[in-house]
Amino acid sequence: MTRNTRSTLALMAAVALGLAGCASSTPNRAGGRDLPEVTVLEIAQLNDVAPAQVRAYAAEVEKQSHGSLSLSFNDNWHKGEIDFEKNTLEDVTSGRMPGAWVGVRALDLIGVTSFQPLVAPLLVDSQAMQERIFSEGIPLEMARGLEGHGLVAVAVLPGPMRKVLGVHKPFRERADFRDTDLGIQGGGIPEATAIALGATFTRMASGANLAGADAYEQQVENIFGTFYGLEAKYITANVNLWPQTMAVVLNEASYGSLTDGQREALRTAATTAIPAALAATRREEDAAVAKLCGQDVAFPLSSDQQLAALRHVVQTVYDEIADDPGNARMLDRLTDLRASVAAPPDVSACPAPGPGPGTGGGAFPEGTYDMVLDNDLTSQCTDGSAQGTPGRKSWFSLEVRGDRVTMRQRIDSQTAPQQIAYDMVYRTLRDQVQVDNLTARWSFDGTALRLSDLSGGSCGDAAIWTTNPWVLRSGPAQDASVPDGTYETVLSTDDRHLCDGQPDAAGLNPPSGPGGNQIWYMSITLEGGAVRAYAREGSLVATANMWWVGSYRVSGSTFELTQLTSVDHFPTIRRARLITTVTFVDRTLTLTPVGSWPCDARVVWTLHPWTLTRKAS
Repeated sequence: MTRNTRSTLALMAAVALGLAGCASSTPNRAGGRDLPEVTVLEIAQLNDVAPAQVRAYAAEVEKQSHGSLSLSFNDNWHKGEIDFEKNTLEDVTSGRMPGAWVGVRALDLIGVTSFQPLVAPLLVDSQAMQERIFSEGIPLEMARGLEGHGLVAVAVLPGPMRKVLGVHKPFRERADFRDTDLGIQGGGIPEATAIALGATFTRMASGANLAGADAYEQQVENIFGTFYGLEAKYITANVNLWPQTMAVVLNEASYGSLTDGQREALRTAATTAIPAALAATRREEDAAVAKLCGQDVAFPLSSDQQLAALRHVVQTVYDEIADDPGNARMLDRLTDLRASVAAPPDVSACPAPGPGPGTGGGAFPEGTYDMVLDNDLTSQCTDGSAQGTPGRKSWFSLEVRGDRVTMRQRIDSQTAPQQIAYDMVYRTLRDQVQVDNLTARWSFDGTALRLSDLSGGSCGDAAIWTTNPWVLRSGPAQDASVPDGTYETVLSTDDRHLCDGQPDAAGLNPPSGPGGNQIWYMSITLEGGAVRAYAREGSLVATANMWWVGSYRVSGSTFELTQLTSVDHFPTIRRARLITTVTFVDRTLTLTPVGSWPCDARVVWTLHPWTLTRKAS
């Protein structure tokens, strides 16, 4: 938008504000009536297009004001600047702009700390938790902290989870962060979190180049929209640092110039827009994850133990937030609310392949799933299958591995003794699964396993198995006989000529001339489902060049490589799925190809055994 256009809009807003107290319509010369006067509020915003959540609020403002109040977005405001949020807020307080939207994690840059509990690391880590927080009006309570800073928060809106994008490796535990550089945006909480995790931090502008960064905290929609998925290949699926909660702010002069009715419309819209904003957030996240999967981005999971350890090390950030007594009370309130919601962290996962979205088919998806159930639902059963104390909750986990399903339960409390409710062989036929005498339909969308139409069981069985979706906590268990770590092997010059004359030999053949025909010292790293391959040419002390990235899975004696993507080839080479049998004996990993493999892949991955040289910590 040009400066002249901005001036015109500002003039329109000033004229409208001056006429805001007039009647909504005036007679024209023909005896009819003119359209009502409209007050236009110019809102600065960083992106090419305002976020869907903010646009949902703008639509509600027009609806609640019956068209007398409109938000006009001034796009790309301070885009490309590292301090874009701080500079935008200063533009609003100085009167250069009437209003803006910013991420609430940036408000402490101008001294507003009341939102810090909301962005405490790993606290609000699910949309279920965020939805509950908004249903109780907590963000608008926090907005009172802007008083005395020249700003009025007319709305606070939910947003997506900020995750960790790993440029060259997954970031699943504290050791992954140590001595790395984490790109951040926002205020003091991201800074303090990076330090607590043992990383240094670099403040980055929106859309900044990833050069020099080892990781970047971002939401998946931005990762896709800025093409980071073409360069960085790891997003930790269940490490949700904080929500991208957004505040729409006006300076006090602009807010004071509105009529009472217009201010009421802003306040009402701040509540009525929440359902649409939450729905938009879920749609955006699901769509972005699916698109990133199409770019071969991997979504490795942190284990329960790794998540617990991360929460332990960021306790220092909570201590800093709690230095303010009001924030300390809010932290306690949010912590209690999280326990009440009892939702696991949201998990980003690629859609499962199958006959169609949302349908069952093939083998039951392996993994461990969580579900929480109100005991009131089983207490209504009259066939003797009720369990638990009415008014309380029970916690369930479902493990699917191999051909067995194991359900474990904790009745009335997360700390109650864990009991095994089912431990049986299952079988599937198209979209049906059978466990013992129970038969149900199933579907899996990559995150949630849903069961329906259960037959053969009790009233209590139906309530437990089918009432709520089972949310994926961790993916397929890795075979303990193949430990994570670094493995090495050597390809001789003769090995590198084994595919001569074949169409897929280009990446394997030595270059001609001086320096050619050298030995390759190969290494692969296996880390929680992610695989990376490196090559050193001619010497063990030569620079290790990354060659392939992808995913792997071990099940019994089967080792499966998926989504392999070359890093140093042009054009990029992709291998969709390579299956081997696997043995691991005395630190030696042997892969034997199953089916037809490209020649170069067979030579690199399976020609020689791999020796474990370093176990993962």
